[in-house]
Amino acid sequence: MRKVGLDTCVVLRLLIGEPTDQAKTAYSYIEACYLRGISVYVSDMVVLETYHALCHHYEVPTVKATRVLSDFLSSVMIIPAGHALTVAKEFKKTKTNFEDRLIRMDILDHADEVVSFDKKFSRLSDVTKL
Repeated sequence: MRKVGLDTCVVLRLLIGEPTDQAKTAYSYIEACYLRGISVYVSDMVVLETYHALCHHYEVPTVKATRVLSDFLSSVMIIPAGHALTVAKEFKKTKTNFEDRLIRMDILDHADEVVSFDKKFSRLSDVTKL
């Protein structure tokens, strides 16, 4: 089975809808992949970069950005290639941000705990403050 991965600029076009021609092209491409049985993946790094762009460039509030990403990653046409969907679904406006939660999940795939100097980040389970 063929697999493709989406870059951040493609995901942003899909979520923002601009430029319109690129957004339409991106959607048509993903729909065609879905209909042909081609898996379309989105990595955690792309999600993180997209989240950053939504919040800082497009000024989307963090809670709305995570909801939009959760909806996008839940689409039958998209396969999340990591922890972003789980983190986005669980995200609420708390003392630890989306980025820290995603970083923590990624590190815990390879380690037993995370160490940090960040006080807020250290409030998460399996994170130790140095």
